[in-house]
Amino acid sequence: MEQKHVKGYLIRGLAVVIGIFMVGTAVGFFKLVAMGADPFTAMNTGISGTLGMQFGTLQLGVNALLFVIVFIFKKKFIGFGTIFNMVFVGYTADFLMWVLAQWRISFDTVLSRAFLLAVAVVLICIGDALYISADMGMSPYDAVGYIIEMLTKGKVSFRAARITSDIVCVSIGFATGLQTGIQWKIIGIGTVVSAFCTGPLIQFFRVHWSDQWLAPYQKRG
Repeated sequence: MEQKHVKGYLIRGLAVVIGIFMVGTAVGFFKLVAMGADPFTAMNTGISGTLGMQFGTLQLGVNALLFVIVFIFKKKFIGFGTIFNMVFVGYTADFLMWVLAQWRISFDTVLSRAFLLAVAVVLICIGDALYISADMGMSPYDAVGYIIEMLTKGKVSFRAARITSDIVCVSIGFATGLQTGIQWKIIGIGTVVSAFCTGPLIQFFRVHWSDQWLAPYQKRG
């Protein structure tokens, strides 16, 4: 029984690692095509550009601040996946862009950028599905909406809280992007696609794949 428990933990941990690296790769693609990113990435990209700070380092700092909030209000959301997400999504994106720059690989045509954007959307949805289904902790940003719902005793739903936080992130991303002239690179069609497509696609991949695959390895009791 103990061996089965360890095996389940390792498989779920592997799902988290693969899922988060997929998310980091997708974030790198979003940044590379410069057609708009998801709200949280857009905000961190804008701030990091304004401060002249590496994206991964800035994102880690923002996640650390959110982590403190999660720790205070909802410790049960914290796990291995939380820490791994905080540290590796931003640096994976940075590493991917560095490798492509070293290999002088670029995507200059509208068709190639649109294709890469589609790949990024699918990757981030599959990665999130794996990461969520593993049930080993929630990313600090994802947890904020649930905390707001809890603190308002349900008067503000998770959906409303998430929409509000996304709007705040997009606004900050746009305002800081103005300082360096990249506002329309971090806020664009990719942001719209992320807002409308990622939720349904994550749910699709969870229901039809990751939840079923990881169900035998979940904690019992």
